[in-house]
Formats: sequence, C-alpha cells, structure tokens
Amino acid sequence: MNMTKQSYGTEVYSIAGGGELLVAQTAAKDVVSVEGSVFGGSNHVPRHWDVIPELSAQLLDAGTRKKDKDVIRGSLADRGITLSFSCTGDRTYFSGQCLPEDLPFLLSIIVECLGESSFPEAEVTSAKSRALGTIAELKTDTSVQAGIALSRALYDAEHANFSRTLEEQEMSVRKTDRARLMDFRRRLGRDGLVLAIAGDVYAKSVHAAAEKAFSKLPERGLATVAKPANQKGSASSEKYIPIADKANVDVLLGAALPLRKLDPLFHPASLLIDMLGGGFASHLMQTIRERDGLTYGIYAALRGFGDGADGYMRIWATFSPEMFAKSAEALRKELRHFFAHGMTETALARKKEEVTGSYLVGLSTTRGFARALHQLTIDGRDLSYLAKYPDYIRAVSLAEVRRAADLVRLDKLAFVASGTFPEK
Repeated sequence: MNMTKQSYGTEVYSIAGGGELLVAQTAAKDVVSVEGSVFGGSNHVPRHWDVIPELSAQLLDAGTRKKDKDVIRGSLADRGITLSFSCTGDRTYFSGQCLPEDLPFLLSIIVECLGESSFPEAEVTSAKSRALGTIAELKTDTSVQAGIALSRALYDAEHANFSRTLEEQEMSVRKTDRARLMDFRRRLGRDGLVLAIAGDVYAKSVHAAAEKAFSKLPERGLATVAKPANQKGSASSEKYIPIADKANVDVLLGAALPLRKLDPLFHPASLLIDMLGGGFASHLMQTIRERDGLTYGIYAALRGFGDGADGYMRIWATFSPEMFAKSAEALRKELRHFFAHGMTETALARKKEEVTGSYLVGLSTTRGFARALHQLTIDGRDLSYLAKYPDYIRAVSLAEVRRAADLVRLDKLAFVASGTFPEK
C-alpha cells in the first residue's frame, strides 16, 4: 500500500494493479461524493466515429450481462444513490453520491457498468433516436452553430478542438450500431484510473472497497493521446450563419492561444479573460450590458484546454437582430479599449479576490471537493496545488497579465454570428 497524507486532510493511495485513489474525510454527515474516470474517449477513435464514446457513456447503465436496466437503476434509486456517466476527450467519467454505508455498492455498480455493459439492441436504438433528435434541435440553436463554426475557424481539422458539423455527426449516429459500441466499451478498463472520494468516510475502508471493486477491471493498454499544437495560422475571419425566425443573434469572437493548462502564463491568461468578461463586474458586462443596454448576456472564457490541449479565448454575446450591427461594433470597440486601458492593478486585485473566493466556496461541498481532487490529478498537478491555488492566483502580477494579453492578436480574431439578421 502506498499512501501519503497531504493538503486538506486528503489521503492518496495507489490502487493495486493500477490507479490512483484520493480520499478526503470532510465535515459533511451521511453523504459521500464520488468523481472518477478511466482512459477511453473520443480521442481514442477515428474522428468520423467520435459520436461512439458519448453514446457508449449514455448506455453504460442501460443493462449488463448480469442485470437489466430496471434492476440497475432501481437498486440505485432504492438506496438514494445517484450515478451518471459521460465521455469527452481522453476519458470516460463517472459521478455519483450515496450514503457512507452504500459506497461499496456504488463502486461495484460503476465497475460492472464499465466492464460488463451489454448495450441491448432496444437501448441502442433508443439512444440513437435521442441523439438524432438532439442534433435536429441543435441545427436551429444559434449558440451551438456559432460554436461549431468558431472551432473550425480557429483550428486545423486534426486538432482536438476542431468540431465536426452537425450533418457529419448525424451521419455517424445513423451508421453506429451495437457492434461498434461494444467494440469501444471493450476498450474500457482500469487504464488511467483516477478516483476521488470525499465526505463522511474513513480512508482505509474506502481504499479497501476501491481495490476490491476495481480489481475486476482489466488493463486495456489505453493511454493519453498526444495533442499536437494547432497548425492553423491565426487570421482574421468572419462568418454569418442565418437561422430563420430567431429573436436573437449569437456572436462569438475568438482566438486560438499558444498556451496549455500547465504553462506559466495560464493563470495570468485566466485572470485576464475573467477581467474582460468573467462575471457581472467584468468590463464587458459593465459596458455592453449595464452602460449601453445592448444585451442581457455577454461573457468571456478560456476553452479547450482539456487533456493537455492548447486552447482558446472565446467571447460570447447575444444581441437583438435590430441592434446586431451596432452591438457587434460596440463589442469590438470595448475589446480594444480593455486591452489598451482595462488592465489595471485595481481591476486585477478585485478579480483575484473574486476568483479565490469562488474557488474556496466550490470546495465547501463534497461534490465540489471530489471534483477538484479528480481534476487536478488528471491535469497532472501535485495535490499541494489544492491548497496553494489561492496563493498562485494572488501572486500573479500585472506584468504577467499583460504578457498573457500579448498572446491575443486583436487584429486576427475570428468572428462568427448566428441567428436572424435584419434585412438590408
């Protein structure tokens, strides 16, 4: 047994046979949160089959070789247990909550779903039908259509952040069958296992329960997938996607950044973009919304940094069709103004306190704590980062924020607008 006790009272174990377990006993009573993942995601399949991992995740609890869907979901509901699966990038994720005495049962169900899901034909048909219905709805979703177009404007077709069109996704769903889904599920095992458990628990008993449950999963030979840097050069671009009968136009402005999550400038870049549009007190909210009254919603965020990829900056706003041209120009103007004059010591100090406060509040629930433990581990950070993060944020200088700002080429932004445009 390999165990060390580190920040926030969290104990870290190596699980025999492969895997990392993080256990945090908190003040919460009668609740335990589980957040975990194993290798196996859209990055492990050919791009034209990237719908398969997510469909697979939806079906993991829809029946196994031992139990049908009703037995699995009924047994969880009878104990008040929640459990969900999802899949993105390099990993298949699981998330659950239960009473302390039911943790071994929850872990056993997670392992059974990962290792023995049978994907009944009727459930596959139902999942495909739901997926096709969702895609049909998304074809008229202004925000989704703009997001897909932005990713294609920013990235080369082989990049992890490049999105396929909805029509391409639809074709893949139609061609998906049970055999392909089973082939993917059979690749899931204990490779890359990270398991974070927080709440009313005792670490040693949790370790024993985790080893007993996950010993049943074999190794499959999956690993993290290399993420080559974006090969598409920055260039100013504009794209307009007309969608009839919409009461809004969604606008996205974005720039791919030569930056990854573990780079020294990641925290300065995060603070920069939060100052720009990360909340009600941000520059864009205070100008475009509060001062000018041009929108109810406008935000800026960093996106696409999962699994070690180089990500991007994205500004989103929604405008009325009648005010679209004026609003878009105001957005561009305020963006230039912020990069020229908005980075001040006062604004940075205020944002630091907001970010650290929000972070600490997020750790106050068992689910938030378990998610933070899981995320920092798959990001490749030391557990001490959990306690030191507020210090890292407070230590960011204005000079570092300005160096991060230099990564954003305002003259080479991609602009996408989707919705109903006024007639000329």
